[in-house]
Amino acid sequence: MTLYFGTAAADITPPVGIAMGGYWGRRSGATHIRDRLMAKALVCGCGTARVALVAVDLVGLDADVVRAIRERVERTTGIEGAAIMVCSSHTHAGPLTFPFRGMGRIDGRYLEQVADAAVGVVAVAAADSRPGRLYYARPPVQIGINRRESHPQGTRIGQNPAGPVVPYAHVLRFVAADGPGATLFNHACHPVVLGRDNCQISGDFASVAVRHIEEQTGDKALFVNGACGDVNPRIANGSFADVEALGQALGRAVLAGRAAAAPLDASAISWAHERLALPLQPPPSRWRAEVAKLKGHLRVRLARGGAVSKAQLAWAVARHKWVLAGAGRTRVQPFEMQALALGELVLWGLEGELFARYQLDLEAAHGPAVLCGFANGCIGYVPTADEYARGGYEIDLAYKVYPSVQMIAPTSEVLIRQRAAALSAKVRSLK
Repeated sequence: MTLYFGTAAADITPPVGIAMGGYWGRRSGATHIRDRLMAKALVCGCGTARVALVAVDLVGLDADVVRAIRERVERTTGIEGAAIMVCSSHTHAGPLTFPFRGMGRIDGRYLEQVADAAVGVVAVAAADSRPGRLYYARPPVQIGINRRESHPQGTRIGQNPAGPVVPYAHVLRFVAADGPGATLFNHACHPVVLGRDNCQISGDFASVAVRHIEEQTGDKALFVNGACGDVNPRIANGSFADVEALGQALGRAVLAGRAAAAPLDASAISWAHERLALPLQPPPSRWRAEVAKLKGHLRVRLARGGAVSKAQLAWAVARHKWVLAGAGRTRVQPFEMQALALGELVLWGLEGELFARYQLDLEAAHGPAVLCGFANGCIGYVPTADEYARGGYEIDLAYKVYPSVQMIAPTSEVLIRQRAAALSAKVRSLK
């Protein structure tokens, strides 16, 4: 059967003054607009089967927000909700669109505009689908470095040249029989070239790469992040000149991939998804929870009500209630996994900040495949089991920023790997 595809884009740039996401302790909301933020859609179909991928220049979206978007898209276009993947770039220079503790209040009206835009771009892309062909390449590129640096006081965020990274990009080039094409590309790196002191709205390096590709090709380009939980840009807390340099480097690699891409048979399309129940770390004893609650109260008093201290207190109180609820209550974290298949190529959508080793291993074992992070929500960091003993921000602290109250357990890795393999096999068998 013939592959059909369509693309569309909508501006989702927020207003100046909006709270920003990604960092604790910013001095203000957004003061300027550096980049226009976008929502883009790619719809692919063969016969009656259709899948949609939505890419948004945002730090993240809650799973409930994604669920509502999917339901609206299904009503509007007929594309099944399970066949729709919504991916955030995870820029830390964008608006607050995810319920992180201590980063301010989400602007509900703006979030509604984002949802409207996401639904709208899928509808337009579906209506504008045209016959074409798919080409695929995996060019070498590395703008990041593993960030889990060993230190005498423990693991800290820094630079670990010996640690895992994903040293390539995935490039999907869609060429239309008549009319414009499209580029979908994936690379695993935290969009944090700009640090906490930046108060300008920006898509970070990803927006620069997209702009460069679109300027050189005339086709729409969509960026999807990968397993970047332990990978930062090699220049962090940098300048807009650094953003430009790293984004251009990624863009050039993607363009080289486009030029060398080989045809890929995408004459069959399928999808599948499931929701896992990841185990959580054992709860603390009652007295430890009481101490954490007391410490939270003290921090607020000492800091005279600072936002970070209030967030830490909110987490301590939430965990205190969780522990007191008893062992009979749910001790799992829901975690969605999704697979979209374009012929033999599988795109996995995983709901979290996965460590790079997941992408390296799963793609090597079950390729051709692309691991898409921050897809359909975000539960927080998803380390590999061997990293728990090293501790550090991603394991010991970050879950307190997320809506959860306890970190997932190391045994989650086995479940994720098993289900990724099973989903890959399932969608390939459905062709």
